[in-house]
Amino acid sequence: MQEKIHNSKRGSGVPHVYGSDLAKLLIPVPPLEIQQEIVNILDKFTELQAELQARKKQYRFFRDKLLTFSLNNPSVVWTTLGEVIAFERPDKYIVKSTNYNDKFDTPVLTAGDTFILGYTNETNGVYQASGQKPVIIFDDFTTSFHWVDFVFKVKSSAMKILSPKGEVNFRFIYYAMKCIRYAPSNHARQWISTYSQFKIPLPPLHKQERIVKILDKFDALVNDISEGLPAEIKARQKQYEHYRNKLLAFKAIA
Repeated sequence: MQEKIHNSKRGSGVPHVYGSDLAKLLIPVPPLEIQQEIVNILDKFTELQAELQARKKQYRFFRDKLLTFSLNNPSVVWTTLGEVIAFERPDKYIVKSTNYNDKFDTPVLTAGDTFILGYTNETNGVYQASGQKPVIIFDDFTTSFHWVDFVFKVKSSAMKILSPKGEVNFRFIYYAMKCIRYAPSNHARQWISTYSQFKIPLPPLHKQERIVKILDKFDALVNDISEGLPAEIKARQKQYEHYRNKLLAFKAIA
């Protein structure tokens, strides 16, 4: 009934749902034993989803543990992000037309949650990222970021394209950035003024590589679009909604 509830929003400014409108909605109430049986079935689906979410939380826990080092550890150097990361403005990679089509080859990216906005057939100003030359796209206002190892164009200039400087494992830097807890409090560009000044630990290169191998395995499980947890959670959610709607579908008696 969520769509019906959503459509009942009223008012100017910020429309919202009134309790008086909710009170008028009719729901089916089968006998109590049938209610309980339905609840038991649906609870099993929600418990599974909770388990899948717990696995994501477990991944974040181990990631943070692996990237936590003592300030007194003599083998670890603490450095600012600006010392190990170069940045580039994306102006020359901005797409000229937003007439996207999934049949085109080049993805148009945003550093926000959406990530891939669509695909373009433009061939000029394409950033040539690859598995051997990956970059991080960084939203200069929200500080959201993504790892990119394929060619792309971008939607706007409100980001930075980050690449490594010096002898570092760039993937290690990416994971270290994931551990930074920072939420911008003002609408201002963040990389130069604030984010690039955050310090991260740099253990010896061989240890960086070992940590990356471990975290890449977790990351593939948790974040892979086609095989990891997001796809599994999405499938389970769809399955849950199907059975919920079937179980709660009762014919109204005239």
